[in-house]
Amino acid sequence: MGMEIVEIDRPGEWPGELTAWVKAAADLVQGIETYDNLRQDGNLDAAEPRLRELLTGRLLRTFHATRLLDYEADDIREKGLLRLTPQLLQDRRDKALASEVITEEEHRALAESDAFETDPYVEYRVGKVCVVGNRQPLHDRPIGDQFGFWGGEAQYSSGTWKNSASARVKKLGRPALVVPLLDSSDPKVAAVTTELIYPFVGSYLGLAGVGCQIDYEADIPGDRIEAVWHPGDAEYDVFERFPRN
Repeated sequence: MGMEIVEIDRPGEWPGELTAWVKAAADLVQGIETYDNLRQDGNLDAAEPRLRELLTGRLLRTFHATRLLDYEADDIREKGLLRLTPQLLQDRRDKALASEVITEEEHRALAESDAFETDPYVEYRVGKVCVVGNRQPLHDRPIGDQFGFWGGEAQYSSGTWKNSASARVKKLGRPALVVPLLDSSDPKVAAVTTELIYPFVGSYLGLAGVGCQIDYEADIPGDRIEAVWHPGDAEYDVFERFPRN
């Protein structure tokens, strides 16, 4: 790939010019002791555009928790992660049916209970791939449905699906932690609720609870998928909170 990889939680490995810029921003918030206070009172938004510039030509290592059938993990390694659309869910169901992983009845139940049929708020997730921007939240916060239910967020977030009796289908596949490498230089594509400067500064200062979610408004191609980790892989098993089946 040839591009430098940046990981928010590893400031000791950042390139020098990025470290210098984040240090300059951190010097402006000396005395702030918690990440919540940094986000609320740090007033660092003006440092964001230059941070994004410094990420140009570099890739940000991020994480996407899900549950995958073996062929789905292979598909992600080859084709990448695709933005959420109704067609994406239909294609996933159709392939599972064609592969005889689910029955016709289960296929119908999945179609009737996906978020595009049952969740009025699904519009806020359409066209996005949601990833965790750094490792720390994976250690700090329990992750349940992402690993616990097969079908993707637009399937398992549906109350209809959660309340259905299709326990077998819910447990298809294995927990998987996908590691996408993102071009995070454009805030219109790599959108963050809290500006990206804050997790960088929080990590540089060694604050607890640093984390961010990135709503990536583009497909992530296969050559930007660094890895797919499952239970039994050392990189997965280091997260003690993660399920093993």
